[in-house]
Amino acid sequence: MNKIRLYMPTLRGLLLLAIALSCCSKIFSQYSPDSVKERYLYRPLPAGENKDTIKSPEFQYIQEQPVSDSLALRLKFIQDSILAREQFIRDSIARRQRILDSLTFLQKELPVLFEAYFKTVKDDIIISSDKIEIKGDSALGDYRYLILPFSLDQPFTPWKVRYVLSGGDMIIKSDQAVGRVTGIQAPFMNCTFTYSDKNLIIITELSAIVRNQYGQYYQTPVDSVFFDRQGRIVKIKRYIQFYQLVNPGKPGAPLFLHFSQVKQYTYGQGNQLTGMQIVNFCSRWRETESHKVCNIINYEFSKKNQVYSLTRRNDPPNNYSDGTFTFEFDLNNNLKGVSFNNLALTESWQRSVELTEEGNVKCYVDKVKGAVRQSLCMIYHLNDPGAKQKVETITTIYEDDGISYFQRNNTTGQSRARDRLTMEWGPWK
Repeated sequence: MNKIRLYMPTLRGLLLLAIALSCCSKIFSQYSPDSVKERYLYRPLPAGENKDTIKSPEFQYIQEQPVSDSLALRLKFIQDSILAREQFIRDSIARRQRILDSLTFLQKELPVLFEAYFKTVKDDIIISSDKIEIKGDSALGDYRYLILPFSLDQPFTPWKVRYVLSGGDMIIKSDQAVGRVTGIQAPFMNCTFTYSDKNLIIITELSAIVRNQYGQYYQTPVDSVFFDRQGRIVKIKRYIQFYQLVNPGKPGAPLFLHFSQVKQYTYGQGNQLTGMQIVNFCSRWRETESHKVCNIINYEFSKKNQVYSLTRRNDPPNNYSDGTFTFEFDLNNNLKGVSFNNLALTESWQRSVELTEEGNVKCYVDKVKGAVRQSLCMIYHLNDPGAKQKVETITTIYEDDGISYFQRNNTTGQSRARDRLTMEWGPWK
């Protein structure tokens, strides 16, 4: 029994010694070189074990907000984004609609004003005009009309007149209260419009300064365009308001109103133009001078299929230019040819038109009594950026045998001749 008692304390002691050594090893391991390097590293406690006693209000607010509040904020953000996008789309649609409404308004108003203006300031005989189209939903198409040309010596298509309406160099003013266009400023026109009633438009054109042997004047053209109940132009009266010229180039006191021209139109079935009369008054430079008619030109029109017939009579008569013109078009409104016979039966000619693949004039060919006498041909350099002239014209003269022996370049002034024996052309010089 005594031996056993002596052995037990020894075993207990060993156990205590082992425990003590283990604790010492852990304590000393904290000061190992590797551990010392890491003892200043921040190691956050697991969630829920943070022992900080001072908390920022923002952090505390975030911690205390329920999860449902975060979902509500996200839903609110999504809803606001959707509403903003919907409002943007509605604004875009409304803006496009306003633009389209403006274009539709101009599409209706401009053809009437263009016809009134061009028939007033030009002597072109307009036989038809195209509808102004809307390109996309933000611009107007070109304004085009067809005329009967007396002179055919121009390149491209001189019987087709086109004006570009899109671009920033055209300004259109309108009165929204009455829904009318009041002014147009463009490279091809600059005027204002006043509406006396539904059958009268007054056009005021750009003023000009005139200096001559009679004095110095400031002139403002003022024209009255009359319409019938069907909206057709039946009369145009042209006036010129004279003012004193006040330096530097400003109008002074009004002097007198000069009646310069009157045009009258008649129509047949289908709104077809059947007649036009132009009365030109002689110029006046003083109010005391009386109105005198200088000349009168009467036109009679008829149409059969694509052939237009126009008879011109001057007063006083002109035996050379008084006669009948015949214009033949194809179905695409391309002019095929023009013929003329004067009333005195002393002048008769035909001019045919040849076109390029692009639809421009290639040559005008003149015939007298069925024989070719002359041609005027065009050479286009539209795709050559280095060309000095975009178009050259060459006149070719034909003799009785139908062969040409002489050509002249009207653009460069050079000419060349053909050898009658070898039939070879000489150099341009």
